[in-house]
Amino acid sequence: MKSFHFTPLRMFIVALVFVAGVIAVVLGVKYAHRARERRLQALFAGPCELVESAVQPYYPRCVYDLRAYISGIGEYPALEAETEVPFPAEARPRDLRWVDGATPEQFEAMIREMRVDAVTGATPGEDRLRWRSVYREPIPSHLLRISYPPDGAVFPPNLCEPCVEWEDAVNNLWQVTVEVPGTSLRRVFVTTQRRWRLPPEVWRIIREKAHDAWIQVKGVSQYTKTPGTIQASPVVHFRISEHPVDRYIVYRLVVPQFQARKTPDTFIRDIQSFRVKTFLSAREQYCFSCHAFSSKTATDGMMSIKGRFMAGKERPAGLGIFDIASGKGKAVTFPFTQGGFTYMGWNSKGDKLAISANQSFASLMPIIHETQELEYSSSDIAVYDLSQDRVTLLPGASSPDYIELYPVWTPDGKRILFSRTKAGVSARIMRFDLYVVDYNGGRGGTPVAVPGASHNGKSNYFPRFSPDGKWMCFCMADQGSLVESSSDLYLLPGDLEGPVHRLECNAAYAADSWHSWSSNSRWLAFASKRDDGIYARVYLTQIDQGGHASPGVCLPVKDLPLKSFNVPEFLAHALKFKEHRLFEAVRPRVPPITVQKGEPDDP
Repeated sequence: MKSFHFTPLRMFIVALVFVAGVIAVVLGVKYAHRARERRLQALFAGPCELVESAVQPYYPRCVYDLRAYISGIGEYPALEAETEVPFPAEARPRDLRWVDGATPEQFEAMIREMRVDAVTGATPGEDRLRWRSVYREPIPSHLLRISYPPDGAVFPPNLCEPCVEWEDAVNNLWQVTVEVPGTSLRRVFVTTQRRWRLPPEVWRIIREKAHDAWIQVKGVSQYTKTPGTIQASPVVHFRISEHPVDRYIVYRLVVPQFQARKTPDTFIRDIQSFRVKTFLSAREQYCFSCHAFSSKTATDGMMSIKGRFMAGKERPAGLGIFDIASGKGKAVTFPFTQGGFTYMGWNSKGDKLAISANQSFASLMPIIHETQELEYSSSDIAVYDLSQDRVTLLPGASSPDYIELYPVWTPDGKRILFSRTKAGVSARIMRFDLYVVDYNGGRGGTPVAVPGASHNGKSNYFPRFSPDGKWMCFCMADQGSLVESSSDLYLLPGDLEGPVHRLECNAAYAADSWHSWSSNSRWLAFASKRDDGIYARVYLTQIDQGGHASPGVCLPVKDLPLKSFNVPEFLAHALKFKEHRLFEAVRPRVPPITVQKGEPDDP
């Protein structure tokens, strides 16, 4: 038998045949793909029916009936009715099961420990069951409408590519057209999904060339024997801003139920890409919360974050202080009668930290996906002076008759703005007012109500000044402060004088809160629950020279977690330190360093 030898010529021929085969397969696949594209695109040829624009409809909100949980009691009165309602112990059966897993004994203990409110005649546990639902179930739309982006949206020029989303319960094939008027840029794509992301190369061209652009979606049913009507959505216009936004956003991911044993992780996101890095891991043992920065550069300044050890035996909550430039930090605790503290704000120099301290509060486990409002019995404003390692209650913002929260320094560092409400009032009807008080070297002064943001029949809270001092943005809700579906963003001149107006970026039906200014004072990042009422997402809005906001645009993400984006904060640059260095610096120690307690009249 004659053997076959692979000579160089034969090897070349074999390789040539193989390459030709690969090329033929690639060309065949490409030809088949293009043929399919032409066939699908042909389905959209001809006249179309323009669908009239419609607002997304929702089912009515859920209203809790206490009888669903506890037998033998009639319905509670409406939210506005503040009459006394009894809650007899015999009406609580021993087989009661709280939906979040608490035992009947745990629930009974929580109810017993809650005081009866003097105004409503009910415990916070009863009040909790009277709150209206925040969840909103959308009614499927039979009309083709683009649900995102909103018409008139403004995108930062350095934001990664967003998605286009639409409602349509009739068709199953859609054509998306993107065009920049006055240029040659016009792209047409076909998809079988109701969510389509702009290709990176197309989005790059739009960002570079477009001041104005538009999107339209057409829909057909591709499996019918006879061609149906081609439907077309109204055109949605958007534009690219000339003002960039800070490149990074720090945020927490929190399970919406806000369980008592929560250990949320904190992340930092590069908005120019989809890159997400861990900023501070809770390691399933710690609750790190209420972070604050004295500078938005991420190259200097101070950062603070509250920390509590949650695994096993709890230790006192500590405050983590971290010097961003040096990468050094420490964990401290405060010598107040009540050890609780939450919200905080740095002065611009980064040497003084205002804190909601001396706190005592309680909360019930939430119902299903609802989140709870804290029931405060005490809270004062204190100032931690890092240079002296001393903390002092601020006169004018530390009265035992009031709950004082959400401190923030005015841009000049001379005054502190905060929210306050009468102590001993049910969280369900609690309404905060904004006050400002002189710091005066720690001696404080007489608090003065902020016009338009106090005594207006609403709850006013979480104030934040723009870095240039031109504006002050705050939340206004029907009542409460923490998780209010009625919460909206409002704007006031930075000198706290002049008219207050509601920002145009708000969703009338869902919570908008936890806002942060960009370093150029042109953008706000905020958390909004407009998508479903439960999960908060990060939205961005541009604030123009007149203080008006563009429609909110969502921070693009590839995979949405079943958690809420919480307390987003802008940073201009990437952080140079590693996560483990931050963790070792700020995690609660045993025992933590205790700072000195000063008196207001100390020199």
